[in-house]
Amino acid sequence: MPVASSTVVLLAVVGFAVVGLIAYLGYLAEKKRREMLQGVAAARGWTYVQRDDTWADRFDGSPFGLGHNRQAHNILSGQHDGRPFVGFDYVYYTTETSTDSQGRTTRREVSHWYSVLALRTVDGLPRLEVSPEGFFSRAIGKLTNSDIELESEDFNRAFTVECEDRRFAYDILHPRLMEQLLVTRDVGWKIEQGHVLTIESGRHDVADIDRRLAVIDAVLDAVPDFVRQQYGMPRDLPGQAGA
Repeated sequence: MPVASSTVVLLAVVGFAVVGLIAYLGYLAEKKRREMLQGVAAARGWTYVQRDDTWADRFDGSPFGLGHNRQAHNILSGQHDGRPFVGFDYVYYTTETSTDSQGRTTRREVSHWYSVLALRTVDGLPRLEVSPEGFFSRAIGKLTNSDIELESEDFNRAFTVECEDRRFAYDILHPRLMEQLLVTRDVGWKIEQGHVLTIESGRHDVADIDRRLAVIDAVLDAVPDFVRQQYGMPRDLPGQAGA
């Protein structure tokens, strides 16, 4: 066999070996993370389910409803601070097409992963979304008049606020809650379909679950009594999230 051919074969073998090693290490890392989540669930009296795709279509708005082959993995459910809780890794796929310099077209499936944590509240609340501020989102909000300006300039610089009912946004985001949220200004959340959710790119970070849960728990704790009375919101809800 010519030297050049031997080199090509050797490189191919090495390439396959590296790909296989990377895949195996990824499998081990995911297995370890899954075991950690199972441990967290057991310690807190939560239920762990490896996969339940009914959660993939439970909510509306980005990132839900996008792409194809939508799935929900690593579902945690139970109670948190007296409220029904659910968390899951959500993934959808898109097909990307590329063309090389010789005009050959290739397609590949691309996965998009998100970690979703949610606390149950009552149905019928206006949709409210609070997102960490960026220059682009702020500019778009100004142009479309969708970014609600509140009385705290620090909060306005830190977050983009969108709500179908501006009065509801003003009532929920009162000065005391805005001050709390400025401490964890990298966590976005929204009220939608009877839940308060926080959604982040990637999969569950076991070490970060409590921090994110604390934010949406604080949102519900801080709802003024007159808003609770208006929408029939008890402080705690029995049962499971998603019910």
